[in-house]
Amino acid sequence: MSTETDPLLPRSDLNGASRHNENHTPQSSEQHTPHSTLLKLLFVVAVASTCRGISMYSRYEYFKDERPEYYFSDWIRMPGILVRMEMWSTWASAVVCFASIGWWSAFADRRGRKPVLFISLLGTVLIDLIFIGAAGASFRNDGVSIGLIVEGLLGGFPTFIGVVHAYASDVSPSPISRTVIFGGIQAISFVFFRVGAYLSAFASVIVVGDAHESLGYAISIPLASANMAYVYYNLPESLTLQRTENLPHPQSTSLNYIFAPLITLARKGPSRGKVVLLGFSIFVYSWTSAFAVKMVIFTSKQGFFHALPRWLLLTIPAAISIGTLLAVFPALASLVKSTYGDSEKSGRLLARSLAQNSILVAAVCSIGILVFGGPRSSLLYGIFFFVYPFSIGALPALYSLGASYFIALGRSAELGALFGALSIWVAWGELMSYGYPNDNAYTLYYLVEWTAFYLVVSLLLLVPNGPPTESTDATVDMNEEGGAV
Repeated sequence: MSTETDPLLPRSDLNGASRHNENHTPQSSEQHTPHSTLLKLLFVVAVASTCRGISMYSRYEYFKDERPEYYFSDWIRMPGILVRMEMWSTWASAVVCFASIGWWSAFADRRGRKPVLFISLLGTVLIDLIFIGAAGASFRNDGVSIGLIVEGLLGGFPTFIGVVHAYASDVSPSPISRTVIFGGIQAISFVFFRVGAYLSAFASVIVVGDAHESLGYAISIPLASANMAYVYYNLPESLTLQRTENLPHPQSTSLNYIFAPLITLARKGPSRGKVVLLGFSIFVYSWTSAFAVKMVIFTSKQGFFHALPRWLLLTIPAAISIGTLLAVFPALASLVKSTYGDSEKSGRLLARSLAQNSILVAAVCSIGILVFGGPRSSLLYGIFFFVYPFSIGALPALYSLGASYFIALGRSAELGALFGALSIWVAWGELMSYGYPNDNAYTLYYLVEWTAFYLVVSLLLLVPNGPPTESTDATVDMNEEGGAV
């Protein structure tokens, strides 16, 4: 039986908090405003993404001559640089992460976000240290696999992404701003992963021979360690641990934690079917993750748009994606806020509309590319090619929609578990989508067929309305909106 010393059992509130603060609530202090706290969180995301870019590029550069071609899949291509993912070890890490993420997410819901952020960052440091230790040894291949598994046990990158979204949701000033902030998190990750890859590539230029991988890690390890120190000393905790009467009881067995990504979404209760449909929609959508990258690589290799320099062809889609997240999202949020006010209902409207329309844009473009391939109509192919990046907002909008569902159902104390579950399903879907190692015409057209299908299915799964939410002012207690459907 759980006791007060159980690390997953929250401390009791001895001050008799009001109903509004009965569950986990954002910290409010003059020293830590939502704006300043979010800036600190985005800084942590930027540094972590930079370190991940350094590590992935360095690992590929080291092992590209050690392992067969089919072990790798192009993760991202930028002007003058290619980052490839080693599939087998990454899958091993994802499987281990699936088993551990439920425990870490429950810990984040009951003891706060900072410890889990810290531990997930520690995993990135350990994998880099293990890589350096094994790089010159005969067991170096196994050493990297062991490092990835250790990282998975400590939560891995999916746990980091999950707890970052939970933290951002805690400190979001309003339901509408939550979607905008999630878009900003994706934009920061998008940009600084590439910054990290370029830093690692720069190390390979200034150092001759095989030592440039070690130099890349010599950058990433101190950077990640500094990020951990920043989290520990400067990032405020986003939750206060309050009364526990309405919190879910800690999982009774380890098996429940292992299957938490399933149990969290499929738990019996009001609107269970709607929550499951949303989770499945996000999972199916993640199966299309590789298409945007593969499409750009294919277009560049085939010589389409020959008037454009290749570096510009690779840059334009990325610029459109960043602009969508940092400019279009805030503009639409302002429009919704001025028209419908700033309530949980209007926040749901924004997230749902962005998710549905983003997926619709992607579906139309993928079908258009399938029908009007480059050789058939370069003009139409060009339109679909350059419009597709506008669909990047689907994932952050879907995450925000999931938060809206849980808040409406009175499960706001489980946001860590929710985002942990969603992030691991997205990670698995991404790995599935990158399972096509070749980037020739056949692979592209095969991939676009399935991409179009997955997008249509994901869109259809979003048709049912979610749990009802009251049209109340954002200052009203969101936990009182939940109830049976």
